[in-house]
Amino acid sequence: MKREGIVKWYKVEKGYGRIMLDGEDTNHVFVHFSSILPDNKRFPDGFSFLKEGQKVSFDLIESPNSTDQKQVAENVMVISD
Repeated sequence: MKREGIVKWYKVEKGYGRIMLDGEDTNHVFVHFSSILPDNKRFPDGFSFLKEGQKVSFDLIESPNSTDQKQVAENVMVISD
């Protein structure tokens, strides 16, 4: 299911962060750098990352392999900075 959200925080050095679903601070999901879609304009060196406050769209996926993350963001695309 396609959703939109705002990056709550993202640790570039670790390669993961959180996205607030529909901009709600109390409802957020995990995002890993491998889930960010390529964007040659924003990421010319090939390394994908997010910044706090960016608006993004993504697929919300149930995560059966994780004990602490019930839902994760996949196919993340930056909509606006």
